[in-house]
Amino acid sequence: MADEDNSTSAAPPADTAEAEASSAGADDVAVNDAAAAISSIAVEDASDDEANEAVPAPPQEEEDEVVPPPPAAAAYQFNFNPPPQPHLAAADPNNMDFANLNPSEINAQFLSLLPPCIHPRLDKLKSLSEDRTQLLEQYLVERAELEQKYNGLMKPLYEMRRDVVTGKCDGDIASNDTTGASNGEDQQEVKGIPQFWACAMGHIDLLAELITEEDVDCMEHLVDVTCDDFADGSGFELHFHFSPNDFFTNSVLTKRYEVPNLLTEDEPMLQSVTGTDIHWFPNKSLTHKTITKKQRKKGGPNAGQVRTIQKTERAESFFHFFTPPKMPELGDVVDEEEAEAMEEHFDHDYEMACAIRGSLIPNAVHWFTGEAMEEAMYGDEGMDMMFEDDEDDDVEGGLNPFPPPATGEGENPECKQN
Repeated sequence: MADEDNSTSAAPPADTAEAEASSAGADDVAVNDAAAAISSIAVEDASDDEANEAVPAPPQEEEDEVVPPPPAAAAYQFNFNPPPQPHLAAADPNNMDFANLNPSEINAQFLSLLPPCIHPRLDKLKSLSEDRTQLLEQYLVERAELEQKYNGLMKPLYEMRRDVVTGKCDGDIASNDTTGASNGEDQQEVKGIPQFWACAMGHIDLLAELITEEDVDCMEHLVDVTCDDFADGSGFELHFHFSPNDFFTNSVLTKRYEVPNLLTEDEPMLQSVTGTDIHWFPNKSLTHKTITKKQRKKGGPNAGQVRTIQKTERAESFFHFFTPPKMPELGDVVDEEEAEAMEEHFDHDYEMACAIRGSLIPNAVHWFTGEAMEEAMYGDEGMDMMFEDDEDDDVEGGLNPFPPPATGEGENPECKQN
């Protein structure tokens, strides 16, 4: 009974078993359908991949870089910062290699920043500039010819001035003198105008500072100062004419300046400066002096013995003007301090040359009388010069063209009347 009960309770009812069998069959069908669908999708994906591999995709063309159009001219604003220069980024400003600079490259970089419409206008400006350059060249040629023409016309006047200064015209002037001044007792004692050029130069501050007491006796023999401009206007020569004297054998001392842009308003470009070698008589040099000293030997077998030595030292003198500053040669290494001193020396030397060429020579008589000093005093910088002169008067004796002795003793070497 027990076995029957167990078997009876374990066996499900007939309708329930049929239902479960039907449900299991439906599930199997659904699973099979899903598997078939997945397999179909996989096959399609595989076929698509094979198709993609079999037919390569067409190559894509590289697109050109889009360059933005230049700004309109009306809205363009210049950038005044210089274009970048990579080769100078790490350069040492104190040790720059200028051979690596490329101005053309820098210029091209700047022009590339401009709107295209500006370039034709720049070409027009360059054409106008070239036309001006041609006119300037023609002007310089004609001006040089004009300078030569009028220098030739003035030359007889300067020669006559020289005759008056040296006394060659004393008789003619006396015969035409209606004032009676030429018939005085001193007429036979004074010839011409003694120390004419020395006094005239002494009234020009820039030149007066060069003339020392020791120079005065020699300057008495300066009978004329002339200037010859080069025919092409590229420079000039200053000539100082001396009568026979006890100081040197030269009759003419010359200073030559080569200035290619002499006739333009640009800052002068000195190409070369040369001066005459002065041939001094023995022991007559004014630029150097020989000093004799006695020395006592301190040690050795001849200790206490006195010996006489001679030493040559530089002396201040106007005649250093004929020893021009030395220009550095190509390849010379010059430090900044030395370069500044050299530039200052050249500027001062050329300034004196211009004062002689442009002021002293054409207006010598007015500098001698002092009239030119008044004109200079009340010119554009007159007030400043006047106050400076007042300060100088207290120190150096006013308008005296030659400074007094350093000790304040002795006779001032004013213009002598021999």
